[in-house]
Amino acid sequence: MKKIDITELRELQIEILLHIDSVCKSNNLNYSLAGGSLLGAIRHNGYIPWDDDIDICLPRPDYEKLIRILYNEESKFKILNCFKTKNYFFPFSKLINTDTILNETYDRKMKKLGVNVDIFPIDGLPNNQKERQKYWNFIKKIKRLNTCVYTKKINGESFPKAIFRRVVFFLFTFLNKNLIAKYINKKAMKYKIEESDFIACSVFGYGQKEEMPKTVFNSFIELDFENLKFKAFEGYDLYLHNLYGNYMELPPKEKQVAKHDQEIFYI
Repeated sequence: MKKIDITELRELQIEILLHIDSVCKSNNLNYSLAGGSLLGAIRHNGYIPWDDDIDICLPRPDYEKLIRILYNEESKFKILNCFKTKNYFFPFSKLINTDTILNETYDRKMKKLGVNVDIFPIDGLPNNQKERQKYWNFIKKIKRLNTCVYTKKINGESFPKAIFRRVVFFLFTFLNKNLIAKYINKKAMKYKIEESDFIACSVFGYGQKEEMPKTVFNSFIELDFENLKFKAFEGYDLYLHNLYGNYMELPPKEKQVAKHDQEIFYI
């Protein structure tokens, strides 16, 4: 097998993103660059120099339509989703290139993972502030529980938490690994975007920092990303401030490192 370097990795990710962009345009679905990819588009007109992935997000109705379309099409790209893929333990989706193999350093490996683009749903939130806080407190705990499915040790955890984590990790040796991820999504889908004043990607990510007024998703624009054009929601400034503070300022050198410890190969 031939190892894939960072330049090839990015080329493969862009190819996946172009496919998603094409499907969304053909089916009138709104998506946006998200997280570090959106930050990279605004600050660098492409990847953050040390970044190694691409993130996008869609409002839940469009997200569900996109997943169905990608699941039913025949191509070298395959959708991984906790409702459609046995033992897929993330509460968001990935579109992978099946001509590649990607090995990450989780304690529990995910089979048949390849170079991918992460696809996140945007859901509504309770309109009442106290109810929103209650929701965030609960979702934080259940997301932390989900990490126990694939990570049996985290440095700095107290002894009781470390024991609990190992017990959960062991139990999921015998259970379908997607159970908690499915529960997180069902909880998030309780709050419809159409009925909510606030929205967020609450199934994963930065937690309560993701919370935004629904109006930020009222319209979409196109941004430069690696000499191509991709969509973003027009209210990105508030979103990026919530996540990164002064997002146009580069972080310290010691934090300018790739997020993932992984090995990638062509099959």
